[in-house]
Amino acid sequence: MAFRLRTRLLFSFLSIIALFLVTVAVTTTMNNRITALTDDIFASQQRLEVVQRLNLFARTANDDGAHYLLAPNHLMGSYKGRFEETVKFLDEELAKLKSMTTDPDGLEQLEAFSGLWTENVAYKTKLMELKAAGETISAQERYTQDSFDPIAFALLAFMKDEQANIEAYKSEITTKNKQVELANYSLVGIAILLSLAIAFLLSRYMLSRTAKLMQSAGAVAQGNLDAEPLAFKGKDELAELAAAFNTMTQSLRSVIGSADSVSLQVAASSAQLQASAEQTSQATEYIASVMQDITDGTQRQAEQVGENMNIITHLSEKVRAIASNGETVLRTVTHTSNTAMQGKHDLTNAIRQVRIIESSTDKLSGVIEELKQQAQQIGQAIQLITNIAKQTDLLALNAAIEAARAGEQGRGFSVVAQEVRKLAEQSRISADQIHGLVAGIQREASVAASEMENGTFEVQKGIQLIEVAGDSFEGIIALIRQVEEDVQGVTESTADILAGTESVVDGITVISAIASENTSGTQSVAASTEQQLASMEEIAASSNSLASLADELKTLIGKFRL
Repeated sequence: MAFRLRTRLLFSFLSIIALFLVTVAVTTTMNNRITALTDDIFASQQRLEVVQRLNLFARTANDDGAHYLLAPNHLMGSYKGRFEETVKFLDEELAKLKSMTTDPDGLEQLEAFSGLWTENVAYKTKLMELKAAGETISAQERYTQDSFDPIAFALLAFMKDEQANIEAYKSEITTKNKQVELANYSLVGIAILLSLAIAFLLSRYMLSRTAKLMQSAGAVAQGNLDAEPLAFKGKDELAELAAAFNTMTQSLRSVIGSADSVSLQVAASSAQLQASAEQTSQATEYIASVMQDITDGTQRQAEQVGENMNIITHLSEKVRAIASNGETVLRTVTHTSNTAMQGKHDLTNAIRQVRIIESSTDKLSGVIEELKQQAQQIGQAIQLITNIAKQTDLLALNAAIEAARAGEQGRGFSVVAQEVRKLAEQSRISADQIHGLVAGIQREASVAASEMENGTFEVQKGIQLIEVAGDSFEGIIALIRQVEEDVQGVTESTADILAGTESVVDGITVISAIASENTSGTQSVAASTEQQLASMEEIAASSNSLASLADELKTLIGKFRL
């Protein structure tokens, strides 16, 4: 199936754009998955923070219960209030953790912890009631028989599962990043190779055909009409131009061939006419001595004039045919010129379409640049989180120091400070990891921006190639116009020849009238002889003029090689 040049160019650039769109779609899909995994990591870290608070509240409540059993009576109310407040906080955090958990296994672990914790609180409450009833020793002995380990182990199992999930998410993010990088490199490489292949094939296709057209047009301009016809496969603009050029060359060959034949006939007729004039002159010189010879000569003259009349009439018809063919060739050349102008207009439209593609590529580059800037903003936010984590770590360290100074009274606060310090350290590590991921996204966005610049450069090269083709069309149009001027000259020369033949016909008509008068009698022989001599001079002059025109036509035709 043959395609026009405009269709080939449009299909080529649309193919390149489609590849870039596929690249963007693949990258966007994988980045969305990475974002989802990052959200999962953040959710898991939030659940870990809640679990750590649960662990802290559970241990604090356990310590408050022990302090209640060991405290004097005036401090029992304070420890009981702290115990109940801690239990309340733990229940709230547990409810929050359940609402944040969607995994069935995680929910099952939380239910197990909830059951153990409810039993533990009920048991501690019962011991407090024994202490309040005065059975302090019994309550303390039963407290030593209870173990906090099942509760701690339940929380530890949930924490390990969440940490395993985080590691799995991180591993998947690393894999997705590698897949994004590989997909980007592969698709961009394919796009570059496709662009180079399209540019090479289109340029070779167009340059080879325009070179053949220029070579044939140059040969015709130099008068060589015997060159091989152009044979272009397909039905695109260049093939149509080649067909029109072949038609023009064939028409010129026909016109020049006919003109050459007519010029030979004109030369022969003029020579024959000169010979007839000489014979008539010789016959006129002998009129005074031999009347019979005059009569015979007059009769022969009349016959010769009739033949000349037929020849000149035939010549006039041939010249009219030449003029008609010249006009036909002129119309064909004009049509070819219009076709070439239309081809140049199509090239201009192609350049405009490529400009639109270039504008779309620039807009896509702007989107990628905006993505880089947003990634930088994320990096700045993560840096702020890292700084906050460092400050929190320092505050936790100071709190631990103050708790150590407070001794036994600051023991619980020391545990809280240690947990806060661990949370700050984990926040700093997570922020560093996210900062690394954002830096990777920034690098990939930079690579994508660079590749978009390369694509813009290739589009500009395509525009330059199309503009070169437009210049070639300008050269072809100039050559066609030169041919049009030459054909116009041939037409004008043919008109001159036609005028000369009409003059010869008029002269022969006069000769025929003189011959008729000569046959009327011998009384006016002298006067008729003088008149006939004058007529012969006119015939000779007309013959010379006709021979000159024939030579001029022959010279013009000699410029062409049929």
